[in-house]
Amino acid sequence: MRRDRLLLIIGLLAAAAYFYGLLADQYMLRLLTKPIPVLCLIAWLAPFPDADHRRIAMALALSAIGDLLLEFQPPFFVPGLVAFLGAQVVYIVAFTARDSRPQWLRAVPAALFGIGAYLWLAPSLGGLRGAVAAYIVAICLMLWRAWATLGGPHPQRLARYAAVGATAFALSDILVAYNRFVAPVLALKVLLMVLYWSAQWSIAASVARHNGRPA
Repeated sequence: MRRDRLLLIIGLLAAAAYFYGLLADQYMLRLLTKPIPVLCLIAWLAPFPDADHRRIAMALALSAIGDLLLEFQPPFFVPGLVAFLGAQVVYIVAFTARDSRPQWLRAVPAALFGIGAYLWLAPSLGGLRGAVAAYIVAICLMLWRAWATLGGPHPQRLARYAAVGATAFALSDILVAYNRFVAPVLALKVLLMVLYWSAQWSIAASVARHNGRPA
């Protein structure tokens, strides 16, 4: 329990330092602190006793890499997008392994979300339309597979964490794209990071645990 609290404190302090760096335009502070909250989540899940732990930890690690690459943008935007695409694919595999039922009706709102997001962003994407479209498809699949775990064999409290986390992740990603391609807005940068870190925590919390520790 003391270890969990220490990781929580480190993650919150890093997030606070990142927001200070964002508001004060301190680039190096942002670069150094941005991946720390996600790295704390990886440590929180350790020692990865089963495949589900390992999949979620791998997706978190890819996300931490994406965090750094996106902070280097614009030249590293596409590599950052690829890192997050890898994270989305691993999350899709993890959620599907928990519950493989098709649940086609739950794919419909995910698809509508993706279509709406793409149509909203498309006029500003330029030559990256294809790359962003591919990423949005991955987001929609991740949403669908997270929502598909509701009502299935995975513990339902944990399934709700996954569904909420996937939804917050999708919203944060769309705001990243808006900030990058349409209009950079400081308030949106703050909001998208709150959504993003909340999403990663919620997904990490969806892993089956025992007495507050990884099971």
